[in-house]
Amino acid sequence: MKKIILVIQFVILFAMDMQLVVENQLIAKIDSGYQIENVKTSMTKLGFSLDEILVRKLNIYLIKISDNRYENLENALSELKKMQEVIYAQFDHKVNERLIPNDTNFSQMWDMHNEGGAGSVEDADIDAPEAWDITTGGLTTLGDEIVVAVVDGGVDINHEDLVDNIWVNENEIPGNGIDDDNNGYIDDINGWDAYSNDNSIPSNNHGTHVSGTIGAKGDNSTDVVGVNWDVKIMAVAGSTSSTSVVSIAYGYVLDQKTLYLQSEGEFGANVVATNSSFGIDYANCNSGSYPVWNDLYDSMGEVGILSAAATINGNQNVDNIGDVPTGCSSEFMVSVTNTTKMDEKYGNAGYGAETIDLGAPGTSICSTVNGNGVSCSYTGTSMATPHVAGAIGLLHSAASPDIAQQYKDDPAGTALLIRDAMFETVDILPSLETVTVSGGRLNIYNAVLALATEDESYTAGDVNNDGSINVQDIVILVNFVVIIDYPTSLEFEAGDLNFDGLLDVLDIVLLINIIISGNN
Repeated sequence: MKKIILVIQFVILFAMDMQLVVENQLIAKIDSGYQIENVKTSMTKLGFSLDEILVRKLNIYLIKISDNRYENLENALSELKKMQEVIYAQFDHKVNERLIPNDTNFSQMWDMHNEGGAGSVEDADIDAPEAWDITTGGLTTLGDEIVVAVVDGGVDINHEDLVDNIWVNENEIPGNGIDDDNNGYIDDINGWDAYSNDNSIPSNNHGTHVSGTIGAKGDNSTDVVGVNWDVKIMAVAGSTSSTSVVSIAYGYVLDQKTLYLQSEGEFGANVVATNSSFGIDYANCNSGSYPVWNDLYDSMGEVGILSAAATINGNQNVDNIGDVPTGCSSEFMVSVTNTTKMDEKYGNAGYGAETIDLGAPGTSICSTVNGNGVSCSYTGTSMATPHVAGAIGLLHSAASPDIAQQYKDDPAGTALLIRDAMFETVDILPSLETVTVSGGRLNIYNAVLALATEDESYTAGDVNNDGSINVQDIVILVNFVVIIDYPTSLEFEAGDLNFDGLLDVLDIVLLINIIISGNN
């Protein structure tokens, strides 16, 4: 044990030199019940100043330390926390670059990670790298495969950046002309073609581009990266022509998910979202002339499928002019408009305070196209929507085990919980605030973080949450302190033993004392 303590002490000394916080400033959330001018006056007396507001919706400010009365930053933080106007305060930690994939075109994917410049606004993105530090998608926390159905003109299922993520019906024998899994569809290996009502899925640039945004393979040194790195894409052709064709397409998805639930995962597919970039302009979905649309979305919703749908490509108020499907009333249909690299609604994109739920990047989007190609020129609500469909898949992989089990028990109710997590965590934008339901643009990191930590509990000191507090927890905590690794929210809570909003050497010392004293 003495040798272990000596090793730990050495690591602590190293960690002391690695503390990375911004000097002379702190971050605080101010109680909105106080007049901000009065707060400024109180802070000035204590040697602080409100430098700038960081998050308007949350009333979070950057606090500058304006004189030399405090011996160190820790003492200043302690004094700031004592103010009755302050809900919480923390250090302004320096942040290192997070998980950035090595896909060759990632630097052009402003929608995922925007550093500003070249006519763009910094952070006018969905915060994908921050979310990928928590999950890159693929499986739920209970081990269930996650599938997103792309209902479009077709998909190049052999594209080099998609092929590994194309859904495969393992219960069907290819090419034998027999419905091996008795799901009503013969040889449906990767999906279905609703045009010809068979398994002959065509290639289509539009559908391939949409698929790449949802789930191009990540960190494979190839082309682009999707919102999910490992999600399964079900290719369903049937986005144009007629409502009857669309009905066949959606019907296939509905049948596959229903079979999955009935067989407890042995057959079918765990489809959690559909992506649809088609519709009928200027149509009143709720007039009584389009009953099949709401019926389809409600029925898919009952088995836990949220349907992301692109609104009209025109600067039109859907509340007034109508649209199918984004003017439909089904609560399981998520309607999406297009935002730009300037973090504004695209000029030629629909809106509606009652009908259009949120915005997502959809202007000059880089993604896959037929023949192992990539295009960064596609623009439209069609390009915005797969960010949302992909986000739904990613949220299922991030959801806590309790929520994952809840989805099995109550797929419809849990689908709405996941939908609400997206709506409640958007980045509010002036150009969307009064013309969409949520008032903002998709932020998958915020949503992922909310679902990853909901209903989860922790034991102080049990950093890896394995039910035991031991040397392994010390090693993990040290890695967080010296920024070798980054903690999840749950790991942070378990490691912050003095509740000061910081993982530091003192937390390591406290953890060592817990282990040595046996009070665990």
